[in-house]
Amino acid sequence: MIKKSKVLFANKYDISQKILKELANFESRHILFATMKHHKSLQDISREEKIPLSSVYKRINSLKDCSLIHEKIDFAENGHVTRFYQSKIKDIEISITKFEPKITFTKNKLEKND
Repeated sequence: MIKKSKVLFANKYDISQKILKELANFESRHILFATMKHHKSLQDISREEKIPLSSVYKRINSLKDCSLIHEKIDFAENGHVTRFYQSKIKDIEISITKFEPKITFTKNKLEKND
């Protein structure tokens, strides 16, 4: 049986590690940049960024888990629920010193609800 290092095990649950992993993902970065100025639906993101809808769903859930994206819910008169997403971050600076990542965010100005 292989024994895991305590350092690796502790980092598994570190939010910084999750954020770094999410930012390393090409599709996640495209979604964050595509939603920086305005809220967009999953279908709009998929169509504009040419990312399969299933991948957009997966990436949006990961971005929400890391609190990197804002979700806005609208209710149509016919009872349908539509969800829109906007990036919570405008800029990111990452530095790593002695195995510890430091992530600094510039907060994005979210679009006002209508």
